[in-house]
Formats: sequence, C-alpha cells, structure tokens
Amino acid sequence: MKRLLIACVVLFSFLPPYAAKAQQDSSGLQISLLTCSPGAELYSVFGHNALRIVDSAAGTDIVYNYGTFDFNDPDFYTKFVRGKLLYFVSQVSYNDFLFEYQYFKRGVKEQVLNLSHQEKKKIQADLFENVREENRYYKYDFLYDNCTTRLRDIIFQKNKYEVYQIPGFTPQGQTFRDHLHVYLDRAQMRWTALGIDLLLGLEADIPMTQMESMFLPDFLYKGVSLATMKQEKMERKKIEILADMQPTPVSISFYLDPLFVFIVFCIALLLPSFYFTSLQSLADGIWLIVTGLLGLFLLFMWFGTDHQSFSKNLNLLWAFPLNLYFAFKLNDIKKWMRQFFKAWSLVLLVLIAISLTNAGVINTAFYPLMLLASFRYWILSKKVNNYA
Repeated sequence: MKRLLIACVVLFSFLPPYAAKAQQDSSGLQISLLTCSPGAELYSVFGHNALRIVDSAAGTDIVYNYGTFDFNDPDFYTKFVRGKLLYFVSQVSYNDFLFEYQYFKRGVKEQVLNLSHQEKKKIQADLFENVREENRYYKYDFLYDNCTTRLRDIIFQKNKYEVYQIPGFTPQGQTFRDHLHVYLDRAQMRWTALGIDLLLGLEADIPMTQMESMFLPDFLYKGVSLATMKQEKMERKKIEILADMQPTPVSISFYLDPLFVFIVFCIALLLPSFYFTSLQSLADGIWLIVTGLLGLFLLFMWFGTDHQSFSKNLNLLWAFPLNLYFAFKLNDIKKWMRQFFKAWSLVLLVLIAISLTNAGVINTAFYPLMLLASFRYWILSKKVNNYA
C-alpha cells in the first residue's frame, strides 16, 4: 500500500500543471480564442479574433465578436472618417460564426485557454454584462482599441498572465507600421499600404511593447501560445478547425506599382516645362494646388478626427497646406516666400535622408513627389522674378 501511494505521488508530480487545474474545474465551461486568417478584402486583410465559450451544463456554444458595426447607420461614412464610429460586441452561435469562414475558404484556429473555474466564470459573467445594450458599444481605434485588443485585455489583464520576453515573439524595435505592412505586403495591396502610410503619423512608428504588438490577430495568437505564469502555459491545446484554402494573391504589375506611377507623373509634369518656359508656371501651379489640398486633408485627419494614429504626420512636410496659397501667388512672390522656398527645398532633402535611414516612416513611393517638390521649390527661389 505504501509503495502504491508513493507511485501515485510520483506519477502526479509529472502531470502538466494544467492537468491538476482541470481536475479542480467543475464549471462545465471551455473558453477558447479563435483566430481567423486574413481575407482578400481590405476589411478582412488583417484577420480576425473572437472568443468562444462552450457551456456544457447549459448546452450552449457561443462566439463573442468585438468587430461588429452597423453599416446601415445613416452617418456611417462620416463617423468612420472622423473616428467616431461605434463598434459593438455581438454574440452568435459557433456554427453560424464558422459558416462565413467556410464560405470564403478562410482558415480558423482555436486555442483552448488554461483557466481556473473562477477565471472562466468571471470572463463569462463579464461578457454577459458587455453584450447588454447599454454596455456593448465602444469607440473603435485601429491601433489601440479594436476587436483583437479587446480580447487581449480580457485574456491577459483580467487573468493576470504575463508574456515573458521570449526572443522572436516581437523583434526589438518593431512598430505598428511594421506589423501592418506584414499583412499589406503579403496581400499585394501596394496602393492600400500607400494610403495607410499617407495617413499614419509618428504614433505608428514608436517601438511597441509585447502587449501592444498583440493588436493584430496573428500576433495575439502567438502571444497566447507563448504566455506562461508560474510555469503554467496559458494555452491548453490548439486545434486547426478550418484550413486556409484561399488562392495566393496575384503580384501587382510593375507599371501599376505606386513608385513607378509617381515617377512617370513627376516626369510628365517636369519635362514640358524644360522645353516650354511658359508651362513652368502651370506645372508649379498644379503641384502646389494638389499638395496643398492634400495637406489640408491631412490636417483635418489630425485635428478634426479622433484617430490618435493620424497625429504628428511627417507627410505634411511635403504635402504642405500653404502650397495652396503659394499657387495663387506665383506672379507676386515676396522676399519671405523666396527664402521659404529655398529653406523648404533643403528640409525635404533632409527628410528623405532621414527616411532612408529609418525605413517605413515615409513610404518610398512618395520620394519622387518629394524630390519634385524640393527641385521646384529651389527653382522658384531662384527664378521667381521671371514669371510674368
């Protein structure tokens, strides 16, 4: 009898920590993180996360989704642009949730979480409270408060797990912009990446913490895989529910690449003015008006919206709002304007040099436009009195 008791003690000492934890759990609940592979459309290109709760006692299998919004809102586009669109948490049966991903041939992976009875009951109670009409809405923020960060905070903060500094989880110095480009480049969405890079400010170029890096689904999946506390793994087991069967994105044609298009645009704008002096004023007027209007738009996105990530935008240095004023003063340029043109020509060259050493801050497709602006500013500072 004594030997049998010793054998049992030895046997149980080799069981993984979560096994003992599971033995004490009488809640009948299983909570899982669902990670859905990226889709072909912009709204789905970064993938998706949801939380699944199986309640064997109640006979329910519910998925909670924080990525829901009301497309029928009459002010949908206005609210979306201004960063005031309210997203909300919704609940749907597991089978209904899975149907959409089966239809679009997108992959779905499940990670069963290693939680205690109390932790499961608390998460379930919190979600019951969150789906109430008065609590379900939140103001969406692309980087800091989205369908993935909401689940990250539920899983990590409410259950006090720690993600150890494991090499390779988030390379040191990685930024929000870097993570976004992983998806956009893989999907061959060059023009979409260009538009996002145009809007994003310096907030997107600050190195992320491990917790911040889990603002996108695949990185939350990896974080949960690696998370431990007191030698207990957060992930109890992982299951591939649906394989990703989507076709590989087709590479964009070279002549449709943003960099090539802008090079051609700049050449088309410059060449005629070299041969026909009278066209110089017209060419300058065109780029000053276009960049001036673009600068006003970027200013609006910074100060007129609630998007935190659109502030401190370096693109305002080449898409300069005052260019709109300069466009109508080409025949009456003052001394201070001439000095400004010369100084700003050098500023743009410095900005390009900085961007080259800090890849990603300025999209390389904008370099031709910046060089064009620098060149024309310099010409204006020298030949301003030649305009009639």
